[in-house]
Amino acid sequence: MKCDSCQEKATVFYTQVTEGKLRKFVLCEACAQKKGITNVDDLLMGSDLLGNSPAQNNVQDIVAELNQEDCSSCGFSLDDFRKVGRLGCPECYQVFSRELAERLPSMHKGGVHKGYLPEGVAMKQALKSELACLADKLESAIEDERFEEAAVLRDQISKVEEKKGVVEL
Repeated sequence: MKCDSCQEKATVFYTQVTEGKLRKFVLCEACAQKKGITNVDDLLMGSDLLGNSPAQNNVQDIVAELNQEDCSSCGFSLDDFRKVGRLGCPECYQVFSRELAERLPSMHKGGVHKGYLPEGVAMKQALKSELACLADKLESAIEDERFEEAAVLRDQISKVEEKKGVVEL
């Protein structure tokens, strides 16, 4: 991800809620320091509000921890994903799900892939599916001793197999 201010590599992710409105900032280290966002003492206000002592981890440790997340299956890191724009293995989808959820809406028009198949392949798949359906019906008709229906189904299967043979040529 790139810094909102200077387009350098972003390393600081800052979310601010003001008057019920959520604002997100993605900044490089230099721009974050200029804006005073990396000052840990100013950011950790939760302890003041809750009356607890501050947590052991500071904001920089938390940001570093989030950026160091690695896939246990292939070793691919979040930084690798950000550089390459691709994932290392199927397990990466779970590991980097937060990052993917943020990026996908800006990369694609929708969440469902609507691909296409070449005409011949689509026709072969349709014929194969039709054959399987007819074969199931034929088997059921034979088991139930509906032989007239079975004969009609047999003839239909023969016609579909002829079509399939023509498509494969």
